[in-house]
Amino acid sequence: MYNAENYFWGWIAYTSGVMCLLWVAWYLLRNIRFATFRQLLLLVVAIFFLTPVTAYTDNAYLAPAFFVSLYEGLIANGDVGFQRGAAPILAFTVFGLIVYGLIKLLLKRKA
Repeated sequence: MYNAENYFWGWIAYTSGVMCLLWVAWYLLRNIRFATFRQLLLLVVAIFFLTPVTAYTDNAYLAPAFFVSLYEGLIANGDVGFQRGAAPILAFTVFGLIVYGLIKLLLKRKA
C-alpha cells in the first residue's frame, strides 16, 4: 500500500501531465472561431481529467475518477461498475457549466 506522500507526488506528476495535455488541447483548438465553445470544451476536458474520487472504498486517498471508473467497470467485479467514477464527473461537469454560465453573464452585464 502507498502512503500519503506517494499519493501526493503521484498527484503532482499527474496534474503536470494533465496541464501539458490541456495546453496541447488549447493549442489545437485556438483557431475555433467561437470562444465560448472553445472555453467550454477545455473546461469539460479539465473536469474529466481532474475530478478526484477515493481510490478504494475503504481508503481515504484520492485518485482520478475516470481511472477508478474504468478499473471498476472493466476489471473489478463490483456492483457499482462505472458509476462510482462517472457520477462525480457528471456532477462536477454540471456544476462547472453552471458556474461558467454565471461568470459569463456577470462579465457581460459589467461590460
